[in-house]
Amino acid sequence: MSSTGIRIESRGSQRPDEPPNVPAFAGAIEHLLAEFDWLLLLLRREVLRLRSAGLSVEDQFRGLYVSDEQVDVTLRPDSSAAAHIGPASALNPNIAEQRDYLDHRVKATIAAGVDLPLEQLAATFGLDAFERLVLAASVAPEVDLRFETLYSYAQNDVNRKRPTPDLLLRMYCDSASGRLHLRAAFSAGGRLVRNQLIRLAGDPHQPEQSTLSRPLRPDERIVEYVLAHDAIDDRLRDIAAVVEPSHGLSGLRLPPTLLQSLANSVTAFADSGAVLFFSGPAGTGKRAAAEALSLETGRRLLIADLREALTSAVPFPELIAVLHREADLQEANLFLTHAEVLSEEHADAPRHRRELEQRVAASGRLVFVGTENPCLELRTGAHFPTLWFEFPVPTFKQRVCFWKDAIRGTSLAPAARVDVAALANRYVLTGGEIHAAAREGAHRARLSGGSVPEPAPELGMEELEAAARSQSNQGLRRMAQKVSTVYGWNDLILPPRALQQLHEVSTAERYRQVVYSEWGFDRRLALGKGLNVLFWGPSGTGKTMAAGILARELGLDLYKIDLSTVVSKYIGETEKQLSRIFRQAQSSNAILFFDEADALFGKRTEVKDAHDRYANVEVAYLLQKMEEYEGIVVLATNYRKNMDDAFVRRMHHIIEFPFPEAEYRERIWTTLVPPEAPLDSDVDFRFLARQFDLAGGNIRNVVLAAAFYAAGEARPIRMEHFILGTSRELQKMGKLPSRADFREYFELIRSRA
Repeated sequence: MSSTGIRIESRGSQRPDEPPNVPAFAGAIEHLLAEFDWLLLLLRREVLRLRSAGLSVEDQFRGLYVSDEQVDVTLRPDSSAAAHIGPASALNPNIAEQRDYLDHRVKATIAAGVDLPLEQLAATFGLDAFERLVLAASVAPEVDLRFETLYSYAQNDVNRKRPTPDLLLRMYCDSASGRLHLRAAFSAGGRLVRNQLIRLAGDPHQPEQSTLSRPLRPDERIVEYVLAHDAIDDRLRDIAAVVEPSHGLSGLRLPPTLLQSLANSVTAFADSGAVLFFSGPAGTGKRAAAEALSLETGRRLLIADLREALTSAVPFPELIAVLHREADLQEANLFLTHAEVLSEEHADAPRHRRELEQRVAASGRLVFVGTENPCLELRTGAHFPTLWFEFPVPTFKQRVCFWKDAIRGTSLAPAARVDVAALANRYVLTGGEIHAAAREGAHRARLSGGSVPEPAPELGMEELEAAARSQSNQGLRRMAQKVSTVYGWNDLILPPRALQQLHEVSTAERYRQVVYSEWGFDRRLALGKGLNVLFWGPSGTGKTMAAGILARELGLDLYKIDLSTVVSKYIGETEKQLSRIFRQAQSSNAILFFDEADALFGKRTEVKDAHDRYANVEVAYLLQKMEEYEGIVVLATNYRKNMDDAFVRRMHHIIEFPFPEAEYRERIWTTLVPPEAPLDSDVDFRFLARQFDLAGGNIRNVVLAAAFYAAGEARPIRMEHFILGTSRELQKMGKLPSRADFREYFELIRSRA
């Protein structure tokens, strides 16, 4: 008999150092059935005790009242001793012998390398002998309904179909002092309840019900685990998954200092546990690092998405507790992804952040918290180590390697003109995004190749560029207008100097990574690695068109910033909107186009009142954001003199779009008419260019108007149609048609007025 009163006697004929030659269990089910057979012996003994002591009620009102005989027997001083005499005590040797035999078979099974879930649970959560028996007794009615009947009979109540602490204490322990000692196993702080292995069900009709009389129910996940069904907890199915790590730290493309720090964290905290915060954009290798560290520690990895957790019907604190328990059951480290949702601007974020801080635990395991927001503040306590690791966007050279690996993994041969260096330079993507882009590009190539399997299609540059753009952050769509263009360099009519400057912008972007990364200029520049371009000139001179041509030439998206969604009369709101734009643009691989930028980037003024002070703060803030941004920003303004001097100094290229002279206006007129359009021989573009000082945007409007006039008359486009269109355009501009301008066509205008 142990000090707690649990009977654990061995057979006297066997020396402790000579274990009997017993067979191992074949598996979990055989072991569980053997445990239930032993439990049946204990229940049989308990029934015999009740009968011999006169505590069993046999009438039809069983469980609905307390008889006089029960009270009398209960009040006898020797009632406890009386329960151990007679037929019940005759079972004690058999119970002890079978327990001893079971324990030896368990040892033999473990020695044979066969997993027994019930024993694994006991080892994982540190259960003692009594707690292990309580767990088995709680699971029994979930597996075999006979135990519901036996528990009801043993407790004199047909409604008590589950064991109670009182019943189990009487079954497993002989002494009153031992039962008092073991009662702590059912407390909220006990290992069984704290780890959610069992729960003490309450009766709403008896709010003050004693702990000893509350039925015990095992958690459903624990029942499945004991039955060797290793499926993840139902509450976690939509938010979590278990993965088997397949690669170590040596296979990661990460900065050497980061790799070394990660390796050191495994050496220092693999056994004691730690919380490791992984910060960086999606696809920078946070999950791969968590898998690699788990492989190094010999554990699996349980990955849970906190975005999905916050929308789950299960309360967030319960989910965190269940995740920790599942990690224990799976012998896995825990990876909580998308923790940045805890820093977003919604009412519940602070509460969820506090709940995670209070409930995250790393005893004996590594807990990884992945976030895209480096400013996320979490304080998880001082009872285990907390470390931060930043995962940067891969460098140009790393992106080249990622593209080569990703294209090789598609099993499609790249076309001859595929330039991985250009892809790496043009699209600042993470490793995960590059691999996704390569897969998508391969799918596009197969679709374009049709259904014929031979020969295998080639993976072309066009498919890869399109896929890379789709992998870029599309968050700018909510704050800016995506601009598509069909124009090329031949469609842009500008003086040679302006065209040369535009080509220089294209060249600077194409070879930016060569200069910064390969030639080492990035070590000389902490900020200002982006490309800032100023287009200035009158309205309609081709600034938007030139930005579109640049974007098309470079294979990038062009986003035109809607100033109505940015500029606000409320102090601080403009900065917030611009901060969101630049934050989304960092991973968008797009050109930002601010039209009429002097409304935002105007000159700072002398501070005369609070409004002036805050207006100047906005300008200073914009200067900072432009220096931090590493993409292309194009500012367009009609009046360069309205721009703040500090912005002008930060421009890498300033390109003037002059009002077109007659020579360039004639080229614009000619270029805007498509070759397939029916054009009458009487059209005189030289006359139109010489007589009317119109910018390219106005000329485009005239050409379209003339085309619609001609289409309405089912005739080719004639000179009279251009004249009428020009007249309407001048009226829009507030100018009256004059005989001096229209000459011989003036009467035509008067007749059609």
